[in-house]
Amino acid sequence: MVGGKQLVKYLQISLLLLLLLLWGSLNPAFAGMIKGTVKVKGLRSPANILVYLTKAPTFSSDLSGAKVVMDQNRLTFTPHVLPVLVGTTVQFPNNDKVDHNVFSLSRTKKFSLGSYKPGEIKTVLFDKPGIVELRCDVHAEMAAYILVMRNPYWARTDEKGRFQIPNSDELKNLGILGIEALPPGKYFLKTWHEKLKSKRTTVIVEKDGDIDLQLDLTRGTPSVLYK
Repeated sequence: MVGGKQLVKYLQISLLLLLLLLWGSLNPAFAGMIKGTVKVKGLRSPANILVYLTKAPTFSSDLSGAKVVMDQNRLTFTPHVLPVLVGTTVQFPNNDKVDHNVFSLSRTKKFSLGSYKPGEIKTVLFDKPGIVELRCDVHAEMAAYILVMRNPYWARTDEKGRFQIPNSDELKNLGILGIEALPPGKYFLKTWHEKLKSKRTTVIVEKDGDIDLQLDLTRGTPSVLYK
């Protein structure tokens, strides 16, 4: 009788261990995040630098409820740098007191919205990855960038140059939900800023924790987002 109870207990423990091993193999993404700081030479601020993975795990995301805005106010595009996923429709509200005419001559997306008045909103679908430089045909001093990304594993640096990938808060604000932490593996990390040389580095994400990096950038011509 005692032997029977011991056998049952042994089988229960074995089954539990087997389930834990199986669950771990199906959920390898414990490690999580790539964090760091960007240091720059020749710029007043390390903010608005895009840090991103050129290739990333497969993902799925429903963009139908996303509300992504490139605002126009006080003769300025806001934000200056706006990363979006391929397939995103961006709104261009005119919250100024004057007419605007947003356009782009970029190969990724050529368009012209024509002149439109304060209070009006126009939209553009960005369906191809790459860099889109925005201008206003009425106000030459206005400029901004929409960076159309293949995957959601990106971050924009804050005023202190800090970043975190994935950036759940920013993705949530863009209507991109359900993006998990990075599974263990080898990744290629890259930077982009219109006035800085792009930097590409290899990052190994282990199973037991986050990665912390420092990236040093200098002024120069950036490369394309993807080759």
